[in-house]
Amino acid sequence: MPKVGAMAAAPSIGRASAVEAPGSAREAALTRELFERYANPIYGFCLHRLGSREEAEDAVQTTFLNAFRGLTRGVVPQAESAWLFKIAENVCLSRHRSTFRRRRVEAPSDLETLQDTVAGYEPETEALHGLEHVLERMPENQRRAILLREWQGLSYREIADEMQVSQAAVETLIFRARRSLAQGLETAASAPAA
Repeated sequence: MPKVGAMAAAPSIGRASAVEAPGSAREAALTRELFERYANPIYGFCLHRLGSREEAEDAVQTTFLNAFRGLTRGVVPQAESAWLFKIAENVCLSRHRSTFRRRRVEAPSDLETLQDTVAGYEPETEALHGLEHVLERMPENQRRAILLREWQGLSYREIADEMQVSQAAVETLIFRARRSLAQGLETAASAPAA
């Protein structure tokens, strides 16, 4: 079994016996201790649920990041292992839902059929007014992800490989980039012409 890396994010679900005042150094030490004790069993659980080493490693990171977040909010788990496995279960369920939605939306055979039968959208130049300016103001990693996706047509997996990040990170980057683009273009369209 591969050694599981650093920690990542998920909701802090589980029963808490008490809520204490946050103190981030204490929670970091507790999370590190939990990670050392439970990372391998959580990895095995995630691997069984997700079927991919890469996805399982990301899920473990997400699980412990969420555990850390819960601890910093003052959650005190009654049973550490049950709490962590519940977080891991929710992370895996979230990843399954995300994968299912992505497959429904990004079915490659459907896209190829559409590309062969439907003419490409040609936006009016006014619709893209301010695009370059909005792209320049966007964080570099978001700009790169959206350009690889929308202008080069790469899949999320290809973008993840190109940017050397997880596929979940790519999804988040593209979501944020699209939101930034929409807000920026809306602002540019509503601004008075100079």
